[in-house]
Amino acid sequence: MLIFIFILFYTNKNICSFLFLFFYIQIKIYINIIMKQVLQKIKMEKQEHLILAVLLIIYILLDVQLPMMLTRAVDTIYGKIVLFVLAINIFFNVNKVAGVLAFVAAYTMIDRASKASGTFAMTNYLPSEAKKVLDFSKFNDYPYSLEEEEVARMAPIIQNDTSTGSSYKPILDSLHDAAPTDYDGVV
Repeated sequence: MLIFIFILFYTNKNICSFLFLFFYIQIKIYINIIMKQVLQKIKMEKQEHLILAVLLIIYILLDVQLPMMLTRAVDTIYGKIVLFVLAINIFFNVNKVAGVLAFVAAYTMIDRASKASGTFAMTNYLPSEAKKVLDFSKFNDYPYSLEEEEVARMAPIIQNDTSTGSSYKPILDSLHDAAPTDYDGVV
């Protein structure tokens, strides 16, 4: 089909213009029919539903910042559950279009609250504990050092617990009112 139009374009520009105009009009007619059907299906029953839909669209499109108290409440798991329960309620009890807009607005509110409170940055930019452990193990991964080689080459220390009967006796200097080492009382 495209090759045929391409050949017509170079051979006869009038026929090609006519075909283009014909297809353009046909597409416009089909789009118009489809849009009328869609608009009839999503027709708002009450004025309040229309106002709710317009308010939700305004909230979604404009960058409305939430108060910090509401941000902290929405950024919890309970706040997210409450928002989605409200969106489900609007979807089933009010209007389907307003319900879909409520879902989009709830997602937008949760996203904005997480960015305002900082949990978005913490989850996306701070490393996890597993990544920290991996990094620390890389930092502590040293090769076999010169000190370790020298200690390994040294002669082992020999310890004998047997005393040889030395000729000297240890003496204890004055304790200056300190408790003796074998004292069990209150110090």
